[in-house]
Amino acid sequence: MGPWEDQKISTFRKIGEALDEGRWDNAAELEGYFIDEANVCFTLYRQWIGDLNGYLRDKGVDEAKIADRNDQAVRVAQLPDGSPWQPRRHWDRFLSEMQQVTAATYREQPAEAKARMDTAKETWRQCHDRDVDHTYALMSLVLEELGEPAVRDMYDRVLLPLFVWRYEKFDIDKHPWDQALETLMLVACEAMRGHLVGPERTGDMELIELEDRFVLRFDPCGSGQRTVRGDWIERTPARMEPPYNWAVTQEKHSWNHYTPGVCLYCAHCIILMEEMPMDRFGYPVRVIDPPTYPDTNPDPNVRQKCQWQMFKDPTQVPEEYYTRVGRTKPAAFGSKALGARELPVMNAGLPGAG
Repeated sequence: MGPWEDQKISTFRKIGEALDEGRWDNAAELEGYFIDEANVCFTLYRQWIGDLNGYLRDKGVDEAKIADRNDQAVRVAQLPDGSPWQPRRHWDRFLSEMQQVTAATYREQPAEAKARMDTAKETWRQCHDRDVDHTYALMSLVLEELGEPAVRDMYDRVLLPLFVWRYEKFDIDKHPWDQALETLMLVACEAMRGHLVGPERTGDMELIELEDRFVLRFDPCGSGQRTVRGDWIERTPARMEPPYNWAVTQEKHSWNHYTPGVCLYCAHCIILMEEMPMDRFGYPVRVIDPPTYPDTNPDPNVRQKCQWQMFKDPTQVPEEYYTRVGRTKPAAFGSKALGARELPVMNAGLPGAG
C-alpha cells in the first residue's frame, strides 16, 4: 500500500524497517507477503519448465538430448555448500525459514528475526535463480535444435495462457485505462520485487514518474539480466559462457528489437508486453529496453540497466516503439477497433504438464 514512490522499496527492506520500529503485526504481514511475491515466481517456473520440455518433445527433438539438457541444468545448479539442487526441497526450506522469521517477530526479537530473514531471502534467491537457469537451458536447446525463428513459436506455447488471463485486463475496450494503469504498475512492482531485482538482490528498484509515463529500472533484473551479466553473489559467469555455454540471439528478429545479443529470456518481455498487446489492442502495455550480452562492467555508472516504461495514455506511445518490433502504429485502438476475436478461457490442463 502507499504512493508509487513506496512501491520501489522492497518488501525485504520494509520487513526490516517494521522490525526496527517494533511494528510486530505489520512485520508479520509483510513476511507473509514476501512469501506471496516469491510464490508467483516459483509457480511460474514450474509451468515454464514443464511446457518447454513439452514443446521440445512435440517438435521432435531427440529425447536423449532433452534429458541431457535437463541433467546439465541440474548439475550446474549445485548449491554453494556442494549439495545437489532440488527445487521443491529448497522451496520447502525457504517456507520453513520464513516460519522461523515470523516466530522471532512475535517473540519481539528483532535482531534474530532480521538475521533469519537474511537467511530466508538468500534461500529464495538461490531457488529463484536456479529455476531461471533451468528455463534458459531449455530455451537454448530450442534455438540449438530448431533455429532462432522457433523461439517466437516456443513463446506462443509458454506465454499465451498467461496473456489470456493476465493481460486482457489491459484492453481499453474492457477497462478504463486509469484503472488498468494502476493495476499494471502494481503487478509490475510486485513481480519484480519477487524476482529480487537490484544489485543487492533485495527487490529494490528505481521508479521515476514523468509527465507522460512511469519508468522502472532494474540493476539487474533478477532473471534475464542476471543471465546476461552473471551472478555477482555466487561469482558465476554469464550463462553464455562455460560451464553453461547456452545460446544468445545472433540474428535480427522483431522479438529482439532486431538486436543480436538480447538473451532468449529477455525476449519474452518484448513478446508478452509489446508484440502481443500491440497486435491485439494496438499499443504495448509496457515498453521494454533489455540489456544485451555482454554486460560485465561492475561500475554502476557504466553497466546496463533493464528499463520498463508504462505510458499514462497508451495511445500516445511514440511510433519509434512500434517500428523496432516491425509494427506500424494504428489509427484506432482497443481489441474491437482492431477486430480481435474474443479469446476463450484456455484450458491448458495441469500447469507445467508440458
